[in-house]
Amino acid sequence: MSTQTFIITSNPEFSQAALTELRQIDKRLTPIEHLAPGITLCDASDFSSLAHQAATTHPTFVRHLAPVQTIVHITNKEQDVGRIALSAAALPTFAQLERGIQFAVQSRFVSTDGNQVERAYSSGQLNRLLAEAFATETDAVEAVKKPRVIVSLLCTAHTCYLGISSAEENLSSWPGGARRFANTPEQISRAEFKLLEALEVFDLFLPCKGIALDLGAAPGGWTRLFLEAGMDVVAVDPARLDARLEGNKHLEHYRGYAESYLEKAVRRYKQFDVIANDMRMDARDAAHLLVLASHCLHNNGVVISTLKLPHATREINPLTTLRDAIAILNTGYGIVKARQLFHNRQEVTVVAARCKK
Repeated sequence: MSTQTFIITSNPEFSQAALTELRQIDKRLTPIEHLAPGITLCDASDFSSLAHQAATTHPTFVRHLAPVQTIVHITNKEQDVGRIALSAAALPTFAQLERGIQFAVQSRFVSTDGNQVERAYSSGQLNRLLAEAFATETDAVEAVKKPRVIVSLLCTAHTCYLGISSAEENLSSWPGGARRFANTPEQISRAEFKLLEALEVFDLFLPCKGIALDLGAAPGGWTRLFLEAGMDVVAVDPARLDARLEGNKHLEHYRGYAESYLEKAVRRYKQFDVIANDMRMDARDAAHLLVLASHCLHNNGVVISTLKLPHATREINPLTTLRDAIAILNTGYGIVKARQLFHNRQEVTVVAARCKK
């Protein structure tokens, strides 16, 4: 197996877009096989160079990369664990697991035909057993949340694709780029996960003081997180907010439409530290709305917004819609970054700031 073989993970809807982004870095990139929805086995001229450039340029649709440095035949019996461990230890890249280095083993099980495979072990058990063996052998330190080196395994019915790389090369320290959050009793909506993931991916911190404007706030998931951070919030939505938010002295609920509120806010010179938007509207309409909102953003403030994209048809290219929306945003902001996050669906998340490039 060539050390230049690797796996790309993306939202299945945007797999082709992810491949196109990486081909802009390496024109020799060639898809070999679609292993599962959103997971593609590829060849490139130089995986390490490709991965480092991707880590620098931050492609929108590529969630995760993992090298395939060897292939292990598996029978889904307990003996697989020893076979995989020996195969990993034989790799030249195994030397990255040196004394004190933080590492993680990340295994994913996928079905190529839609049928579930009976295995003698779970992915969690496989991770644990391999990590214990590698830590004992090398004195490396298992660190699931913040690894510097990752041992990646993707297992189909009878094949394990195995490779070792840095977390930077993987583009995400989470298996397959799938950042998962635990549900909490305080949680109001699933949309909260989108904001939490965006803060991590874009390396943002909510200010412990200041004012947030939450456009299309109902039922109030993002509003809750802003309040929890210590911010005052203006929530804009004609619909009611969750009852748990009622009576909060740091919350103002404007029961109307975002366009109407922003027109008034601009006239009154309102200023916000964070402006958020998760409304269901065409990405270009959202971009125009956010350009209007830029007049209400502090110079060191930030915009966090989802951009809803249409499903691809013969007549509609969602990437054209996204390019148009980004071009509109660039008329109002100096910095615009976009990523298709794990908790996004048919959308991308953008962050924007007024500061100059």
